[in-house]
Amino acid sequence: LFSPPAISGFTGVANTIRVIGMKDQRKLVDCNASGIPVPRVTWVLPQNVVLPAPYYGSRITVHRNGSLEIKSLKKSDSAHLTCIARNEGGEARLAVQLEVLEAAEKPQLREPKTDSIPLTVGSAIVLNCSFKGSPPPQVTWILPNGSALMTGARLSKFFHRGDGALLISNPSLSEAGTYRCLGQNVVGLTERSVTLNPGRKPEIRNFYNTPLSVINGENLYLHCMSSGDPARLMWTLPSGVVLNRPQRVGRYAVLPNGTLSIQQASVYDRGSYICQATNEYGSALITVPVTVVAYPPRITNGPGPNTYAKRGAAIQLNCVTMGIPPAEYIHPKGSLIIQNPSFYSVNVTKLKQTSFYLCLYLTSILETLLKELDWAEMFFFFFYC
Repeated sequence: LFSPPAISGFTGVANTIRVIGMKDQRKLVDCNASGIPVPRVTWVLPQNVVLPAPYYGSRITVHRNGSLEIKSLKKSDSAHLTCIARNEGGEARLAVQLEVLEAAEKPQLREPKTDSIPLTVGSAIVLNCSFKGSPPPQVTWILPNGSALMTGARLSKFFHRGDGALLISNPSLSEAGTYRCLGQNVVGLTERSVTLNPGRKPEIRNFYNTPLSVINGENLYLHCMSSGDPARLMWTLPSGVVLNRPQRVGRYAVLPNGTLSIQQASVYDRGSYICQATNEYGSALITVPVTVVAYPPRITNGPGPNTYAKRGAAIQLNCVTMGIPPAEYIHPKGSLIIQNPSFYSVNVTKLKQTSFYLCLYLTSILETLLKELDWAEMFFFFFYC
């Protein structure tokens, strides 16, 4: 029964590896052959120099297990070498590209030695890790559970890319933790650590400790600034209408930064506004009470209750008002001018020579406030001499 040869697990004749050695140092290149019967090992060096195992030279040795040893490496030893294993079952070959470097340099990181990255569930994450050094370092990732991934290796959601980066596909909260990246060559070892922090629910940074007041007709801006992982903002109006994205509905608009804009506020806009920030880890909300100021109408300057005039002489009755919204007057600026007063009789038997004038202050919100506000009114008594 025969079993074809294998060299360090490689079978067939198309196998190549790269080996690096340092000038003036010793280098051992393995060629562990297996098979039935035990294969015979030979090394083919440049210029077709063939060395069987075992072979003992002053600087080059082929050990009985097939390993090739070169002492005091020279730059000229950089060459293409071939290990051949043969038995009755066939032949296996391993091509070795030996590179001799002049000087050695410990691996040096191209990124910070430590780093912290937020973990977003479901979004692929790339942890970068690259080194420079001579010879080029071998990069290994150590996962939080202790598993080691060499370059090109895959394990579940993890893939160690050829550029040294670790790709984590579709991560969940279980992937949170500290990842170690090791760069090692013949001179030494350098380590980088990256911590994946689980996400946190949003926090709303601004607060309204007291009700917010706005004068009727002015514009109002309600801010809702959140921190934490990306959050979705939603405003609920006192009427129950929900605005859950940057949009404009009538006089209401949600701006891209989450601020709620109310144009030309009126008494209809008073009430509690709720902003809610939500992400996959939780939610936070604030309630903003809003009052709309509309001062009741007041008559601040007018004639006394009794005003006397001479027959035929013009007289002016003033009616100065204050309030929000502004007053609506029938006469310009609220003044009433009576030219050439004469005798008026509303009820001859009762009033005789007396007439009554009424000044009313009407606002645009009178109908809304009717139940809350008292009409301001003043009666002017006009007597004729």
